[in-house]
Amino acid sequence: MKKLLSLSLASLAFAAVADITVGVTEVSATGENTIIPVPYTTIGSTSPVSVHDLVKAANLKDGTLLYYYNGSSYQVWLKNESVWTTPDVSTTPAIAGTSVAQGSSDVSVSVGAALWVCMPGFASASADEKKVFVYGSPVATKTSTIVKNKTNLLSNPTEATVSGDTLAGKLKPDVKDVIMPIGAEFDGTYVYGGSENGWVHITPGNSPVKNATLPSIGSYQGFWYVSKTAGDNVTINW
Repeated sequence: MKKLLSLSLASLAFAAVADITVGVTEVSATGENTIIPVPYTTIGSTSPVSVHDLVKAANLKDGTLLYYYNGSSYQVWLKNESVWTTPDVSTTPAIAGTSVAQGSSDVSVSVGAALWVCMPGFASASADEKKVFVYGSPVATKTSTIVKNKTNLLSNPTEATVSGDTLAGKLKPDVKDVIMPIGAEFDGTYVYGGSENGWVHITPGNSPVKNATLPSIGSYQGFWYVSKTAGDNVTINW
């Protein structure tokens, strides 16, 4: 699976449109790959937001790709002439270990999920083309859903950093579940070893560290959660 990189701290602003409050988050891309948080629902609704409605396309560089991971494979949109279009997937970058299909207007994402923006030619993009805006209706209570027996791309959808101890208290892990925080500052992975061993920190070339503290997850920061067991989905209350 292709490694995803970290995002810079996003800024949050609110604007009132008629009787509807719209939240706008700006994420400044710092490289070709950027994780995008999902902190909003559909404008004027509590329903999950359509992927291509969440992320503004107009200012981004033509050729920018927007990916959504559905638990087993990716769906992709291409920015072309100010809008998201469905690309010929045979021409998009291959991602090792999984398939990529065209995105559609039917694909929606819930608060606490995350998307991936890929900007080929990032070095030549203007400052404005490196700004990714997401917008929608703000929600008072923010949650993320861990879909069981799936690989989940999630984010901390709040403006505050969540400590590792706090995050651990929100989870209901099964043995062998995996957490992989996304970002250059993180090292290795965390595998749940049961009540006796807790979260086990595994890094290349080193002995596993049992009962390790999970890393803090910053505001809008992304992470992978790999659920290894079937059952009822788990809700993270942020």
